[in-house]
Amino acid sequence: MNKEVKTRTRRKRGSLTREQVVDAALALADESGLAGLTMPALAARLGCGVMTLYGYVRGKDELLEEMGQRGIADLALPRPLAADAEGVLVAWGQAMRATLSRHPALPAIYLNQAVVGPGILRGVEALLGALRGRGYPPERGVAAIYAVLIYTIGFVAWELPRAAQHSDAYAASWRQAVAGLTPPDAYPLTSANVDALTRVAADGQFELGLRSLAAGLARS
Repeated sequence: MNKEVKTRTRRKRGSLTREQVVDAALALADESGLAGLTMPALAARLGCGVMTLYGYVRGKDELLEEMGQRGIADLALPRPLAADAEGVLVAWGQAMRATLSRHPALPAIYLNQAVVGPGILRGVEALLGALRGRGYPPERGVAAIYAVLIYTIGFVAWELPRAAQHSDAYAASWRQAVAGLTPPDAYPLTSANVDALTRVAADGQFELGLRSLAAGLARS
């Protein structure tokens, strides 16, 4: 009896590029999380063998670093930029948050992996130039840029699992927790402000922290 032979279409040798590998890895991690980003899963997505991938990246650490750089390649500050240093720092934080929200794998990469390279340096150079043009000295600009970056990465990493819930469900979980406080009158301030707690993973909370940070940095 003839047996059906199943074949898997493989990509032609030499038809991949390093950029395609990194882009596919970022897309896979955005969909499945970093735990779902394995070399076999990436190879299956690209239609190649696992060992083929090692012709483009030396290992997962290098792949993650490249993903971190690729993820911010489309980050763009609004034009024209604000006329003051505070406005530039706010725009930087807002643009970074938008990029991190589009690529939910990035916060975990930045928190766990050193990412240093041409893409990062180009961004730093552009921001330092913009700040210097508004009277903010570059030697302080590096610290200001990274203060905003660290705040934004931390906020988005904290926000993402909460934003994944339906906003009504997240609000309901807060109200349920407050309603279950025992005894109720032992937490009068918290009970009276439960509506504020339902908004701690939202735009307003991010903007409050970002603008306060940027204002302080601009004055320093």
